[in-house]
Amino acid sequence: MSADTSKKRQGHCARLIPQGYKRAFHVLSRLFLGVSLLCSTLGCDEQLSPPIGERAGDTPKRGGVLRTAFYTGIRTLDPAVGFSTTNAALGSLMFDTLISYDAKGNLVPQLAERYSVSPDGKHYEFQLRRGVLFHDGSELTADDVVRSVRRTLHPDTPSPASFYDHIAGFEQYRKGKSKELGVHAESKYSVSFDLSEPDSTFLHVLALQLVAPVCKSAGAIWSKDFGNAPCGTGPFKLARYEANQYVKFERHEAYWQPGKPYLDGVEWLLNVQSFAQRYKLERGELDYAREFSRADVAKLRGDSRWQPFGEWELPHTVFGAFMNTELPPFDNRHVRRAVAFAINREHIAAIRPGQIVPQYKLVPNVIIPQVPGYPAQRYDYDAALEEMRLAGYAYDPKTGQGGYPHEIDYIALVDSFGQQTAEITQQELARIGIRINLKLVGWPTKQALTGRRKTAAMGTTGWHPDFPEPSNFFDSTLSTDAISEENCQNSAFFSNAELDALMKRARGNPDAAERRRMYRRAESIVTEEAPWVFTHSQRYYEVTQPYVHGYHPHPVLTQYVRWAWIDSSQLTQRVACWLPGKRCGVTALPASFLATPGRGQR
Repeated sequence: MSADTSKKRQGHCARLIPQGYKRAFHVLSRLFLGVSLLCSTLGCDEQLSPPIGERAGDTPKRGGVLRTAFYTGIRTLDPAVGFSTTNAALGSLMFDTLISYDAKGNLVPQLAERYSVSPDGKHYEFQLRRGVLFHDGSELTADDVVRSVRRTLHPDTPSPASFYDHIAGFEQYRKGKSKELGVHAESKYSVSFDLSEPDSTFLHVLALQLVAPVCKSAGAIWSKDFGNAPCGTGPFKLARYEANQYVKFERHEAYWQPGKPYLDGVEWLLNVQSFAQRYKLERGELDYAREFSRADVAKLRGDSRWQPFGEWELPHTVFGAFMNTELPPFDNRHVRRAVAFAINREHIAAIRPGQIVPQYKLVPNVIIPQVPGYPAQRYDYDAALEEMRLAGYAYDPKTGQGGYPHEIDYIALVDSFGQQTAEITQQELARIGIRINLKLVGWPTKQALTGRRKTAAMGTTGWHPDFPEPSNFFDSTLSTDAISEENCQNSAFFSNAELDALMKRARGNPDAAERRRMYRRAESIVTEEAPWVFTHSQRYYEVTQPYVHGYHPHPVLTQYVRWAWIDSSQLTQRVACWLPGKRCGVTALPASFLATPGRGQR
């Protein structure tokens, strides 16, 4: 939306609601707790206040605390079990791994100084950096790496351990039938991994925080307590944690990279509504944010004062709706296919033009481009009706007779874009005789319900890759190995022997072109079987204040703010209002700030 369009909508705001949108107003006012928040959603609020300070200088400076927010909360800070994009961002501050990614997305050594791989691809050896200290002051050794890996893969740890199933002895160790596992301390600073077969993803999975070295306080076996007081080797250590509200990190003064990190700390608010994040950024309560509404993105992009400080993230994530293949009616393949044909992805993308991109397959286009003939789902209303007939639930759109006779609960996150897509899904499935009941829940409840076996028949889902390899989408979300009784990532509880075998062969094949052909066949399977209906990919518009330097969206890692720095000379105005339940305080405010309407008020 252009700046001119915004002004026109401001003029119409007062008469928009009473003339034709009373019902919408009633619903949205309940969701957003007031008319002012509704106006924000419709794009009819006041003009943006200017950014704080100016961008000047390019030499990193030490000092300052970066403040940001998340729409969601977290259940734990333990890297072994905290497996979400929120955990990934928070964990990247506290934990280093043997291998990581540079600014271009290339794999590079991190805690490992160097590594070697045997010619057969089954033996990896890593030489650790010396003098790396944990947050508790102890030195990192090969024994710590071994202990941390064994802890994550222990049968009592509810982690997505299947990433590491090619480590020798994994299956018997994970089942608790053997204590042997192919990870060994060769010397104080040398650790090796033996694989049962070659794995093209192995370096990538070593870059996951799941196996990040943790302090001895984590113990040899997972327990819930460590998730409240985590300890690693990363550039920041935990200073304060209020569950689902607030996390504070402070600099790890003994960090192994001299002069880093630049920031004194990072503070992260949790469970902050997207509409509130823009206001907090604008008022100086946040230094960096990205979870904006469509109207707010349009405003930020259309304002020449804010444009230099915004940047699009690449759309790596796939979103859609899962259908639980173990529960009726989705144990019927034809019903699942009917749903996949019935959803018009363009309707979903139209909600947030620019932010939302229609998605017709599992692997996003930035990883595997969608070319003509590539397997993908499509919108086809007639085909959807035919699949309903084949399923035994024929529906007559003229009379409204027939269809599936029972209402289906659909799990969606309350006050989210997922709720909006769920509402569209509800309308479009009604056109083929499937009635769904929207069950709107909070984040912890959604995770619990959709991850528990034989509990949720349908709901919103999505996947952000842990590493830039297509197998991560299939292995993590649709493989038999990803099925568990609780905390299941395979929310469709989909199992297909051919898909499992394909992914196993792909991981063991060093030929990238051959792996690509296997992924094409894998896409055919999920298109034909439809355990998900793929609907869209989302890209975030990330915005920083001018005084924040050194941050850009990373091609692999989510919200990787660890090397950002703050130019305190430009920190002329800032609102201290980030603690839950605390009153706002303003620091270093010039007269020009006080004269700006709508700023610094609560």
